[in-house]
Amino acid sequence: MHKPAITSESVRMNYERYVVPSYARTIVFTRGKGSYVWDAEGKKYLDFGAGIAVNALGHAHPAMTKALEEQSKTLIHVSNLYYHPLHAKLAQRLVELTGPGKIFFCNSGAEANEALIKLARKFGSKDGKFEVITATQSFHGRTFGSMSATGQDKIKKDFEPMLEGFQHIPYNDLSAAEKAIGPKTAAILIEGIQGEGGVTPATPEYLLGLRKLCTEKKILLLMDAVQCGMFRTGMFMSYQRVLEGKNADFLPDGISMAKSLGGGFPIAAVWMREPYGDLLGPGTHGTTFGGTPLACAVALAVLDTIEKEKLADNIRRQGDRLQAELKKHIQGGAENITGVRGYGGMIGMVVRESAPALSKEIAAKGLLVVPAGDGILRLLPPLNVSDEEVEKALDILKSHL
Repeated sequence: MHKPAITSESVRMNYERYVVPSYARTIVFTRGKGSYVWDAEGKKYLDFGAGIAVNALGHAHPAMTKALEEQSKTLIHVSNLYYHPLHAKLAQRLVELTGPGKIFFCNSGAEANEALIKLARKFGSKDGKFEVITATQSFHGRTFGSMSATGQDKIKKDFEPMLEGFQHIPYNDLSAAEKAIGPKTAAILIEGIQGEGGVTPATPEYLLGLRKLCTEKKILLLMDAVQCGMFRTGMFMSYQRVLEGKNADFLPDGISMAKSLGGGFPIAAVWMREPYGDLLGPGTHGTTFGGTPLACAVALAVLDTIEKEKLADNIRRQGDRLQAELKKHIQGGAENITGVRGYGGMIGMVVRESAPALSKEIAAKGLLVVPAGDGILRLLPPLNVSDEEVEKALDILKSHL
């Protein structure tokens, strides 16, 4: 039987009929390979959005395909009532990359941040502490706990009242953090680089000051590394890149991870520093799909590939080149871009015009970038992006910005 051709129009019509319109979608994609994707009509795009910092190895990477195929033939799911070896293997790998502690696996960044919030409340429960301080312009997810933690009013509109127990303070303002801590404070939760808030990195002084402050006040320092972690900056965690060369002894008490961890396959993790890894005992937290054999196999394949192909070094080099060339473009009198910031494969371009509108115009030229609010365009290429692909992206950006 002949199958009808897939067209953008037919797909859009089915979305309008059957899919909740909670996203302002644009292009209809049907396949991808490496750093490229193709739409339903066969047009090719260079993907510097990478699924919003998810596709660490690009599209259809053979290491991921192999892991998915082999593990799907062996064991896909057994539930967390049982053990399986890949769960512990991946947990060990993440602990070795981070520091002494333990791992809880879940499925998304929002779930990982929910676990951090529960960790903070469990930690403070014996002393009546439950409040979590977060930053303005932060983004921690769309569930009620993570949305309440988020410091952006626009995502909360029509969903109030939010959950109690959250206070928002200016980012990179240590004195504001010190003033905000009270008798009910259990933790401070920040991003190493605010992603949805505009690709704003923490300063070294802010990170070191928060660590000292949280230690002195006997509260937890928690970090949301959902977007900025997993080697995206050229080091495993963004705080490591921010503090590089500072000879700093820095370690948070909990870290949420997701996005690039599975390279496109849903998996998230929460690292909890010793001794807090034992706070969430049996019955206190759970997940149906967190850390399945299939998800762990893919995440291990992603980590193996990043290490084997030295992709942390690659994305650091490519990110430095992107920033240097864009800064030259600005100095040369660029029309629509006024600034650039970030690290490695997480770069924010400050633009004069509407970022969402510009992203559509740039996509029409064959390059995918991601807006962050109205004034920032994000470059989030895969970690294995090539010299040629960076050159092509720069050509398009310079001609349009």
